[in-house]
Amino acid sequence: MEMAASIEPKELKRHLEVISRTGKLILGFRQSYLSVLHRRSKLIILASNCPPNLRREIEIACKMSGVPLLKVDIPSRELGYIAGKPFSASVISVIEPGSSNILELIAPEEEM
Repeated sequence: MEMAASIEPKELKRHLEVISRTGKLILGFRQSYLSVLHRRSKLIILASNCPPNLRREIEIACKMSGVPLLKVDIPSRELGYIAGKPFSASVISVIEPGSSNILELIAPEEEM
């Protein structure tokens, strides 16, 4: 269920803003990893510079739990900023998409 980013940074920013207002996001590896293991996460977003050891762990957890994984070509500093935080975020977990349709945008790519 791994997919490369087909979502433009502007579009991703819009979706993350909507999710932060109407849904629920978790930032950071540890909490995102736990959300995948407990099957609470609907989508994991990975920054382009996520450390390889963390990337492998989250990829395995997503595969085992059936959670879609979206790798974006955006560094962690910018990803944190896009999510509306003053710090970097290598991993973002979407718990509830709220009014965003980000899950529908990536759904067709899962079948590839």
